[in-house]
Amino acid sequence: MARLGICLYPEHSTLEKDKEYITLAAKYGFKRIFTCLLSVEKSREEIVKEFRELMDHAHTYGMEVILDVAPFVFERLGVSYDDLSFFKEMHADGIRLDEGFDSLKEAQMTYNPRTFEN
Repeated sequence: MARLGICLYPEHSTLEKDKEYITLAAKYGFKRIFTCLLSVEKSREEIVKEFRELMDHAHTYGMEVILDVAPFVFERLGVSYDDLSFFKEMHADGIRLDEGFDSLKEAQMTYNPRTFEN
């Protein structure tokens, strides 16, 4: 089944513009959103608040949201590889691993007791 998707780069836009874009994309049948945590320079609290609002808006249209992450994102935001609740708190549907994660970290994330299901 083919699904169309869009990319959002929050550091180059505003929350309101991104929400408008999501609404327009949903109108034309887009079902996936890829967005990036790699270059977001806000506090953990600001990120959770803004991304949750963005993801909740996308979810009202039945869209799935995937976050791009790298090891330095985990470090900068204080996220543990064996506790992915940070992403669940944001209402993310999944994460995409960018850059090099070692096998141990990937295993810790795979066997994580916290899922992305809300």
